[in-house]
Amino acid sequence: MTSKFLDRLARSEPLDSWPPDELAAALAMVEELDVGRRQSDGKARVIDLRLAIYRRRLRHELGQRAARDEDIDEP
Repeated sequence: MTSKFLDRLARSEPLDSWPPDELAAALAMVEELDVGRRQSDGKARVIDLRLAIYRRRLRHELGQRAARDEDIDEP
């Protein structure tokens, strides 16, 4: 599943077509990969930057959906 999510993220596939459970799973996967890659030398690597971009995109999409859901739920 990890390679599937990474492939879709690398192709900049529109996240609005992803089901919410896939968004949450992809975010958890990206965060797990990022934690596993933490380097103590402080140098940013291409993969670290790419993971940061993916994490930002996923969080943004999940936040947008949560805001939409709140708007729908309010009378």
